Amino acid sequence: MNNKNNLTEAAISNFKDIVSLMESDRTTVEGEVYVGSKFLVTIGCNPFFRPIIDEQSPVCMNVARVVIIRSGWCEPVIGFKKYRCGPGDMLFINWGVMLNGDSFGANTTFDGITVTEEYMKLVFGGRMPEVFLSPGLCFSVHLSEREQTVWKQYVRTLYNLAHIRNIDPVVIRSLFVSALNFTESMYKSKGSDNHIAWSRNKRAIERFIRLVNDHAKTEHELDFYASQLDMTTHYLGMIIKKDTGTTAKEWIDKTLCVLLQLELRHTSKPLKVIADEFNFVSLSSFCKFFKRRTGMTASAYRLLSDHEE
Repeated sequence: MNNKNNLTEAAISNFKDIVSLMESDRTTVEGEVYVGSKFLVTIGCNPFFRPIIDEQSPVCMNVARVVIIRSGWCEPVIGFKKYRCGPGDMLFINWGVMLNGDSFGANTTFDGITVTEEYMKLVFGGRMPEVFLSPGLCFSVHLSEREQTVWKQYVRTLYNLAHIRNIDPVVIRSLFVSALNFTESMYKSKGSDNHIAWSRNKRAIERFIRLVNDHAKTEHELDFYASQLDMTTHYLGMIIKKDTGTTAKEWIDKTLCVLLQLELRHTSKPLKVIADEFNFVSLSSFCKFFKRRTGMTASAYRLLSDHEE
């Protein structure tokens, strides 16, 4: 769990770490929680994840979280800014946010969702809304009573759907898309422009992520993105790694892999056609890339059911 990044000196805690902490002692978890392979849905839940923050700060929890504070308060510290949140506030923390600490009031509870970056990309078909492309995005906005009701209904419906045996995963994904689009709408209508004071490097990272989102299907090498940003590959790689804890090439490869998974899942194109359309030099190179990223062949992945994915 305590995986330190040498450049940022921050711990990296992933989705499995969060689930493992929760399942190690269920008596510490209050409220209703659904645990999926790639997401959590929590209703009236206490901050059971607090030990990760207390023991490892600064820490990047490597998941995207959207919650409304139902009772109590919290005050995450990101950079030098404290986000004080109370009842009725929506808090969004993206998967690249580095937490320097967090405080919680007595009897603090949340209604919300936690999703992995990969699942977020999958539900949006590989092309996430613009606001979610920035891994370091964090915002807090206050919701009206009607807006709070809408969010609570989203969370309750997701919770109930996830408990229906043999439910088509597409149904759940569609509701996640709607809930996240609602989150984006709240941010755009109520949030301030957090990009104004961004440094040149921050803006470059934001542009790099957008370029990857737009071009990863056919542009697999860092040279292309560096040329678009008028930077050397070394400098671009350095700032990406330092700010996000992930190499620039890993950014490209994981986005490409999600796009390939979607193509294999939702089309019946021959593998050779997919390899050509995705600009691989050969079918062999495509197959090797996919096997290295997923641990299975493209043909085997295509045969998986949505429940096995």
